[in-house]
Amino acid sequence: MKPSVSSLYQAVELQQEIPPLLIGERANSNGSKKFRELLLADDFEACLKIAQEQESKGAHIIDLCTAYAGRDELADLTRLVKMCVSSLKAPIMIDSTTPECIEACLRLYPGRCVINSINLEDGGHNIRRICQAAKRYGAAVVALTIDEQGMAMTAEDKLRIAKAIYAIAVDEFKLRPSDLLFDCLTFTVGSGDEKLRDAAIQTLEGIRLIKRELPGCLTVLGLSNISFGLAPKARRILNSVFLHQAVEAGLDAAIVDAAKILPLARISQEDREVCLDLLYDRDGEGEGKPLMRFIDYFSDRNVGEEDEAEAVKRTPEEQLFLQVVNGNKDEVGDVLPVLMERFAPLDIINQILVPAMRHVGELFGKGEILLPFVLQSAEVMKRAVSFLEPFMERIEDEHTTRILLATVQGDVHDIGKNLVDIILSNNGYTVYNIGIKVGAETIIEKARELKPDLIGLSGLLVKSAIVMQESMAQYREAGLDIPILLGGAALTPKFVAESCVPNYGGPVVYCSDAFAGLRAVREHEEGTLVSTVFDPAVVGEPLKPGRKERSISRTNPVPEPPFLGQRYVEELDPELLFPLVNTQALFRGRWGYRRAKMGAEEYRQLISEQVEPIYQGLIRRSLDEGLIRPKVSYGYFPCYAQEETVMVEVEGSLHPFAFPRQQEQPHLCIADYFKTREEGGDIAGFFIVTIGERMGQETARLYEADRYHDYLMLHGFSVEVTDALAEYWHGVMRSELGIAGADPTAGGSLVSQNYQGSRYGFGYPACPDMEVHKPLFSFLKPEKIGVSLTENMQMVPEQTTSAIVVHHPQAKYFAV
Repeated sequence: MKPSVSSLYQAVELQQEIPPLLIGERANSNGSKKFRELLLADDFEACLKIAQEQESKGAHIIDLCTAYAGRDELADLTRLVKMCVSSLKAPIMIDSTTPECIEACLRLYPGRCVINSINLEDGGHNIRRICQAAKRYGAAVVALTIDEQGMAMTAEDKLRIAKAIYAIAVDEFKLRPSDLLFDCLTFTVGSGDEKLRDAAIQTLEGIRLIKRELPGCLTVLGLSNISFGLAPKARRILNSVFLHQAVEAGLDAAIVDAAKILPLARISQEDREVCLDLLYDRDGEGEGKPLMRFIDYFSDRNVGEEDEAEAVKRTPEEQLFLQVVNGNKDEVGDVLPVLMERFAPLDIINQILVPAMRHVGELFGKGEILLPFVLQSAEVMKRAVSFLEPFMERIEDEHTTRILLATVQGDVHDIGKNLVDIILSNNGYTVYNIGIKVGAETIIEKARELKPDLIGLSGLLVKSAIVMQESMAQYREAGLDIPILLGGAALTPKFVAESCVPNYGGPVVYCSDAFAGLRAVREHEEGTLVSTVFDPAVVGEPLKPGRKERSISRTNPVPEPPFLGQRYVEELDPELLFPLVNTQALFRGRWGYRRAKMGAEEYRQLISEQVEPIYQGLIRRSLDEGLIRPKVSYGYFPCYAQEETVMVEVEGSLHPFAFPRQQEQPHLCIADYFKTREEGGDIAGFFIVTIGERMGQETARLYEADRYHDYLMLHGFSVEVTDALAEYWHGVMRSELGIAGADPTAGGSLVSQNYQGSRYGFGYPACPDMEVHKPLFSFLKPEKIGVSLTENMQMVPEQTTSAIVVHHPQAKYFAV
């Protein structure tokens, strides 16, 4: 399980797919004059608004600090934390040096937060108390490289202090390495102090040393200190370049004012070089030379603004290249006829379009461009190629690398496979996309017929990973030895290396995403592609069955269900679902509109001016065209717990639902939340919900029409609307059981302080085994609402989900 923190509403991974994790710094009485003035005026609503604004502008975590002379820090901080619990989706960072304040906030907060901070300034007294609290409440901790001699200035001292803190936190208090975020501290390079000329160098090297010497630990940095004392516009660009350097050195998280960070793609190479000269003290002969050159250079410049005269000078080749990079398909038809006067169509593709798409891939890999814009670029590429095709000779290019793509048997998910298709085909490769639910026999047959150079297999489910593993021997016995690329959410490098590689005669490579697949294809062309290898880690002794979490109460009353058995609901208003759509998960996760290296104000404009209108347009379209047709099969059934199994009684028959147990503390298992037969038994709720098949048909149409951006938008929208339907129906069931804070059918909020119980989706972290769909289908009979089951126990349509509803007041989300 990836190290994460969480709020009441969502979990956030500490190691972002595109680093760094962004920690908003403005809700801080020491760092923000505006926040401090509001705090002194006791305007806590306005203080909360500052935290909410940071969240809306892309901060993953919100730092909260109320320490100020003459104020009651304990009262102020606990009051603000209580307000944030129900008002912020983003998790919080408790920023205090007072253990009493930290512990009080940890007791209040329902999720997993970060403590800022610990150090060795007092010789180790406070760190032990705070680590004890972090262990008790499951918090992560920022660790500053400070000891009794003061703040560490050199990389070696930063590592020495980090190791001392590690010994206390991990060895003594048994925190996990991933619970620690080491702040290597940085000092300004803008003061002219000769002793600080290498401050950036020491900080970056400190990050590298800690990541190398303390594996598993994370790193964080208060970014803006690097530019203290310089002019605001120069600080902005220096901070942005320094952040990029720190991420390359291994930085996982940054405490920043995100509004003052520029995307690196908008910083000219000349600007970057001047900043790098200062950061790395290059050409440093003579006192302050890089600093003075930096100050002079930025004294009269408008940072980040393009010289309009340069745009006029662009050649047609440059115009087409930038149209692809910028995703501008409206003007591509104007420049292509000009280029065709001087170039053959195939030369335009190979010399301009393909290099442009490769540049897009490089920008994506650096975090300088977002996935939706990659797809827009692919649409430009597709449109340009379609324009050129009628003028090209119909000859087969024997030198083009060919890739066969398929989603494996029983798996209906195609979004990941299709993204690979888009990326590869628009980088000049020939792709044979043979669809979903493809069996090994068909893959072998198609490989013999089409003679591809590589095979790419995709699958979302754990069961799909097993199918990949089991089919490797079939491919070997069929005489295949070409490279096989494996991708999907359930796969890990360890699984591929240990379970798939040994069973096949050729290279087997794990690909984490579409661009990893592109890299693998290029490595194959270069002759450097090799099978995935994994260095096995030491694994603890498995937990014995039957061990339960002792802190779970066994005295809770069992609610009275409104009925026993199964019912259908086939008339639901789709408009009830939209207030429950998790737009952050949609915009950032499904659609890929992450802030990445974008400035906070630029990201806010992107969301408000581009993303929100797309979302609202999809809502209107889905209602006008009937794309969302919610239907439900659900019911309540007597049950009882028997170790890790919940025995469900249906019409005199018992259906066992076996659930896994966490191997680490607190060793939770879903069965723990149900009473045993000796304790009087219990009640379990189950549901299967779907938004129908129309949505899947429309996403398929968009993909076939090469409308890649629209395809991604609608597919992501449909998945989050399906989850909103699950949350809505969970609210209905809580209301029927008398444990909900509001009646969803009356328009009330489903998220309240009285929210009791949890829904655990089958196939998700707490109950990943899809085999339980067999008994679930036998008594919920969802075929009537158009839902069927594949051989891999996956539900069709794809926009369908299922869950067990647990009423226990201590039930919470967890992963095994």
